[in-house]
Amino acid sequence: MDRFTAPHLVGGPRELLRTPPEPVREDPARLTYRWRNGYEHYEREERTTDAGYEPTYRWIYHTAIAE
Repeated sequence: MDRFTAPHLVGGPRELLRTPPEPVREDPARLTYRWRNGYEHYEREERTTDAGYEPTYRWIYHTAIAE
């Protein structure tokens, strides 16, 4: 992912969508964010707009931290 282009997140917790932290896992196919009591996982979608290419990631699931 281009470090100067913020990803567009679709789905998942609304608060996370407003101000996402840095991802704890970042690769071309997936992003993972630590959020509250677990992790939110996003998968890349191919999407183009009139303005060009937009990196888009759709929420796929939540995992809890086992403590």
